[in-house]
Amino acid sequence: MLKKFRKRLLISIAIAAVIGIAFSIYANTEELKQTIETFSYELLAPVLILTMINYGLRFVRWHYYLKTLKINVPRGESFGIFLSSLSMSVTPGKMGEVLKSYFLKTLHAVPFSRSTPIIIAERITDFLALLIISVVGAYSIGHDKRFIIGFALAILGGIAVIASKPLSERLLKFAGRFAPLAKRLELIQTAFESSRTILTGRALVVSTSLALVAWFAECVGFLLVLAGVDVHLKLLSASFIYAFSTVVGAVSFLPGGLGATETSLAGLLVLAKIPKGASVAATFIIRGATLWFAVIIGAVVLSYMQKRFSVALNGKLENDQAPPAKE
Repeated sequence: MLKKFRKRLLISIAIAAVIGIAFSIYANTEELKQTIETFSYELLAPVLILTMINYGLRFVRWHYYLKTLKINVPRGESFGIFLSSLSMSVTPGKMGEVLKSYFLKTLHAVPFSRSTPIIIAERITDFLALLIISVVGAYSIGHDKRFIIGFALAILGGIAVIASKPLSERLLKFAGRFAPLAKRLELIQTAFESSRTILTGRALVVSTSLALVAWFAECVGFLLVLAGVDVHLKLLSASFIYAFSTVVGAVSFLPGGLGATETSLAGLLVLAKIPKGASVAATFIIRGATLWFAVIIGAVVLSYMQKRFSVALNGKLENDQAPPAKE
């Protein structure tokens, strides 16, 4: 798996380099260079702290999900598993975060069908939190919010299907008509039951609230980055731009949202009449302080986790190309 990760990481770095060159040309290389050089770098520390607050709160959510599903993992080990998954932030749709389920399967014999719903729930509650921030921000600046509200309703509709036992049972019955799905119907049913536990009632409220505070922390970090390039927007305006761009990057299913997130961030800033140089510089800095900061932390912790549990893992993380297809 590590070999596959390294390959994907190199591809993502190459994509990022191409995007960086394209954006530099768009913004005027000299103007961009000057803006980055005059950035108020004393603001970088609080920006990174806000990013780590985001990671911390998302870990609390992850561990809360484990407790809710009665998957018993020591808190320190759980923290290591969570941070390791950040190394996969540059995989398409962040599906590389299935590494968390891989650790649970290998170290604690937790079936994938029990743990992967956590990853789905994390993405759904992230979407909900980001959409809430986007809608509030859109209203504050009078932006057209129909698309955002429509997307939010689609996600809520999906949660409603999972939460409703009769609806989900009908869906499973329908899926059973197809041979490829029929063979895995028991696993799919287990996944639905786990999802129902963590995407309804108190669990949904707690996890979405944690996600809301976590992502708002990064929105504040984005506001500080803008201030660092001498751009002064209102907090809700900056929050809308950052949250909506993050959603765009996520639904693009590109590795780490590369290209889609940057285009959305820079584009919305330019639409807000921010100079191209400042818009692109702010985009580069916030992506470095969030996406690539996460990848670096995750890669370091993943290396530690592999050494720490080398006996239990028995070299699987290095040699396996993907999680097993069957439990």
